[in-house]
Parts: sequence; structure tokens; C-alpha cells
Amino acid sequence: MFIFFFFAVVLAVSIPMLGLFISLFGAFCLSALGIAFPAIMEICVYWPDKLGPFKWILIKDILLVIFGVGGLLAGSYSCISEMVEKFRTGNY
Repeated sequence: MFIFFFFAVVLAVSIPMLGLFISLFGAFCLSALGIAFPAIMEICVYWPDKLGPFKWILIKDILLVIFGVGGLLAGSYSCISEMVEKFRTGNY
């Protein structure tokens, strides 16, 4: 247990702006794993026969994928621009 605690403390001290790296990782994972990939999997499972009347499942899943990619791009841009700004000014 002590080794894990020690490793976590060393990692937190050695990496400047650890919170921004965690935010960047969260932007990638939440958007991709939480929103876009389940919609893509649902399209794969229900393709082509079981998409509902007027293909409403396909439309819903495409909108979810677009929303997930938009969240990934917005979150990544926000975190990366903040990292660049902090490295540029030296406030880390």
C-alpha cells in the first residue's frame, strides 16, 4: 500500500499541471468511451434491419457521435490551450 501511495505522490510532484493532464485525459475518455463508442456499437448491433421506423435509432446515434466528437474537440482544445498558456507564462 505504501508503494502505491509513494508512487502517486512522486507522480503528482514531478508532473507540473497534473490537473490539466487529467482534464485532457477526461476530455478524450468521456467523449469517446462514454458518448461516441456506445452509439457506434448500437449502430453496429442494429444494422441494417432493426433501426426502427424512419431510422430513428440511426439518427439518434449519429447525433450522439457528433456530440461526442464535438465534446472531444472542445475539451481537448480548452485543455491544450490552457497548457500552452501556462507554459508560455511560466505559471505552473
